[in-house]
Amino acid sequence: MIFLEGAADLLVNSTVTQAIVATAILVLAFVVGSITEIHMGILVITVLTITGPLLYGDTVSTLQSGWNTNLMFTLIGVTYLFALANNNGTVDWIVAKGLQMVGGKASLFPFAMFLICAVLTAIGCATPAAAAILMPIALAFNRQNKINPIPMAQAVIQGASAGSLSPMGVYGVIIKGVVDNKAYAYPDGTLLNTNFSHMAMWGVGFLIFLLVVVASWLMYPKAGPTEAEVANAEKDESIDLEGSAESLVDEEFGDFSGESKIDTNITLNGERTATLLGIVVLAGLVIAAALISWTKTTTTVVDGVEKVTESTVKLTSYIDVGWTALAIGAVLTLIFPKAAKGAVSQIAWPTLLLVCGIVTYVSMLEKHGIVKWVGTLAAEAGSPLFTCIIIFFVASLVSAYASTTGLFPILIPISVPFMAGTADQPAVLSVTMLLTALAVSASTVDCSPYSTNGALAVANAAHQADYTYKGIFLWSWLLIVGTPIVTWALLMLPPWGSA
Repeated sequence: MIFLEGAADLLVNSTVTQAIVATAILVLAFVVGSITEIHMGILVITVLTITGPLLYGDTVSTLQSGWNTNLMFTLIGVTYLFALANNNGTVDWIVAKGLQMVGGKASLFPFAMFLICAVLTAIGCATPAAAAILMPIALAFNRQNKINPIPMAQAVIQGASAGSLSPMGVYGVIIKGVVDNKAYAYPDGTLLNTNFSHMAMWGVGFLIFLLVVVASWLMYPKAGPTEAEVANAEKDESIDLEGSAESLVDEEFGDFSGESKIDTNITLNGERTATLLGIVVLAGLVIAAALISWTKTTTTVVDGVEKVTESTVKLTSYIDVGWTALAIGAVLTLIFPKAAKGAVSQIAWPTLLLVCGIVTYVSMLEKHGIVKWVGTLAAEAGSPLFTCIIIFFVASLVSAYASTTGLFPILIPISVPFMAGTADQPAVLSVTMLLTALAVSASTVDCSPYSTNGALAVANAAHQADYTYKGIFLWSWLLIVGTPIVTWALLMLPPWGSA
């Protein structure tokens, strides 16, 4: 208890008991939302309306001010633009072109699927949606060419996660939205996001996801499983196909139990060309905005004395990913209205509600100093390097059986003391490398048969379902244990892991 009281001076209008209760309620809501039918975002907002007034006397308007509108608009914009691309056949064209990449070399097909899936999620497709589109094609190709299904399933799943870390990807949008919170600043007032490189996170993460695919490709023989291997898997009573099938109904993105069909003979037309151009323009603006900055000179007069100050302004202050995506989508809708039918309903509304609901609750915790308190407790529990690997293990284990997107708004704030430091202890870890390791640890394990993407692999494996379940279940535990260790060793221990 002395340890808890030692950090109590970080709390604002709160006691240690209140802080423990408020934190425990969020954890309990996450658990209940993961094992029941209630949407986690709705549950978290519901408990927020009770916890805030009762524990701290917060008004409803104060609690609502914690809703992250920037994150909301970004999720709306990128998923709306992808919905248009999906409706007008641009997605089919991308997949068809990707299938041509292997040029008849069936053994290399997993790498083609990895890249195709990464492209889809990089432009705003949700990871389960990308897997639902490509998994039936990928595993049908496997059976036709007698190739092992495990590397192919891994290629689709890891490719979906790799693309999702892009500035337009769902995971990337969520992570950047949390990092951009102005509450996260260094002791000297410098904002945390000025030291965060989104492109570096995406690039490093992409390579690690690709390494997982290469490892699975090398581990299994190129030929598919023998009849004996398939038969032995079917006799394994520990295989839970029903439990895996239940994961096809995703809380965030809907029901993926049906198969998606792709027209692989589709060609470009004016509408698809315009959509591709819009996506390229958006990507170019996002990258340019992250790289371009300039110095702004401000002159003020105080008591007759002229004072000149200089500040750095980034282009991101004037170009927003979500609003730009909505503008491009609006232009496409005006020119080609037919493809817009149903596009608004395809926006990731459940994801928006989930993530923004959790962010709003965490915002209340931040306001009362509880996030800094919890993070400081974690930092003081041992060296930052030791503590961060514990967070990576928590991320990988929980994400294998619960919401990956819901974890980011919870774990990133807790990690802030390692990245931003305190007035007494400067930052010791790189914000970019720590968030990359955290994101990779949480998302490589999406191959678990109890996550939507893993369940899609089992559902589309036909007579090889038992064999596929056994393979990806083994891989999920290899990654639950291995990914935190590997990312910690590759990203945190070397010099580039330091602030």
